[in-house]
Amino acid sequence: MTGKVLVLGLDSADAALIEQWAAEGHLPTFARLMGEGAFSRIGTTAEVMHVSAWPTIYTGAMPGGHGMYHAYQVRAGSQLVHRTLPEWCALPPFWKFLDDAGKRCIVMDAFMDYPLEGFQGIQICEYGTWTWFTEPYASRPGLRREIEKRFGPYPAPEHSQQVTIPDQLRFREQMVRAAETKGRAVEWLLREHPWDMAFVTFGEPHGAGHYLWHSGDPEFPLHAPLPGLPNPLRDVYAAVDRAIAGVLEAVGDEVTVLVISGDGMGPNYSAAHHMPEFLHQMGMFHAPTVGLKDGGDAPRPPQSLSARVRGMIPLSVRQSITRCMPRSMKYKLNMKWLNADIDWARTEAFCVPNNNEGYIRLNVEGREPKGIVGRDGRYREAIEELREELGQLVNPLNGCRCAAAVHVMDETFQGPERHHLPDIVVSWDFGARTQREIEGPRSGRIAGKAGHETPAYYTGNHRPNAFVLARGPAVPAGGGLAAGHVVDLPATVLALLGVEAPAHFEGRPWVFAPAGQ
Repeated sequence: MTGKVLVLGLDSADAALIEQWAAEGHLPTFARLMGEGAFSRIGTTAEVMHVSAWPTIYTGAMPGGHGMYHAYQVRAGSQLVHRTLPEWCALPPFWKFLDDAGKRCIVMDAFMDYPLEGFQGIQICEYGTWTWFTEPYASRPGLRREIEKRFGPYPAPEHSQQVTIPDQLRFREQMVRAAETKGRAVEWLLREHPWDMAFVTFGEPHGAGHYLWHSGDPEFPLHAPLPGLPNPLRDVYAAVDRAIAGVLEAVGDEVTVLVISGDGMGPNYSAAHHMPEFLHQMGMFHAPTVGLKDGGDAPRPPQSLSARVRGMIPLSVRQSITRCMPRSMKYKLNMKWLNADIDWARTEAFCVPNNNEGYIRLNVEGREPKGIVGRDGRYREAIEELREELGQLVNPLNGCRCAAAVHVMDETFQGPERHHLPDIVVSWDFGARTQREIEGPRSGRIAGKAGHETPAYYTGNHRPNAFVLARGPAVPAGGGLAAGHVVDLPATVLALLGVEAPAHFEGRPWVFAPAGQ
């Protein structure tokens, strides 16, 4: 089959919220598309590692094949946490294969994208993404300048600019205007340039989900509704809904449209910020920043001079300075603090910094330069000790288990890039409402700040509510998928455009069944 295919990626747009708000009349475009086409929740690698969903959607491979999972990663052969570079992805995005086959492609603001050498189509990076991973780029000379001349700069802050919980009204207005601006720019781009496949991401649900959640959630501790605006997050979704309506009008009814989100958003009840102290209480991690239960008696690694100086500067001053720094300098300093002062000679396990899942990596001989955990014996023992204890962690305020699942990567995502992934990932059960305390039979009770009180100050957090919404000549109205996964998207798009899929694709083309089947 051939014909135009438009893929609209909605970054961290939550399937449950869209279902609810479309049914209530707040999202008329989604409601219309659901009636004209097929809507289905689908499986996603975000069930384990939320950021891995987008690389999986692009490459048609699971994380063991592409090696990407978070904004910060540890690479095999390095002892240090690094800011993730999109070029680390072991496999190219599916639009490269379409481009090689002569299909005209437009790709705008794909999350964690990077410039493709020799790409004949239009590729625009970091005009209006929520989190930048590369520098602003356009494959056609002057195209980015033309977009900004016509529609202005993207009006919402990039993630690194957001260092506190923002003013709710101002942030809502920025996100609403951002969706409107992106929509107009996309309409123009698709009208003015020829294309067979277009992939465009709207990032507004991501930022809004992180920082506007509490205003619309009466059960969240920081709930403070805005007068006359009962749910500012819903307002941002409504703005995206209007933007999509304009884009659909621009492309016409004969185009196959695939709207996809590989992840969702809910309240922030993550316990990831407790993981360094947890590992210390397990006797596996040693640094000056942990040992809160030791009362100062246990030996700690000496704190570096730079760390002591940083600790003397008030948080509010550090945040003000951070806002003024170039993005590259912020990341460089962040990496310096994250990697400072760890006692690697005694550290068996450490955390990959994260506000979402718990990412734990063992300090393995041969893989980490200062590794002390032997692959043949202690590695398996440590994995089992951590699996058992993490599975028994509870919120002592209500007795609920903190972890929804404890994933061991050797059992979850095999493949040539497995050695770059964490060794254990903890998915949190938001029903446990974990905040300031966790408790385990061996690790004991650990108390500290709540997740929304620690950088990056999220009140909303990722949950794996992925979906696809399809409309087109081959999609039955009111239909759905018997089964589907985000890894299937590349195979589906290539099949729709009559291009043979490469051998590494792990997904299969979606088959949309009529209603009732």
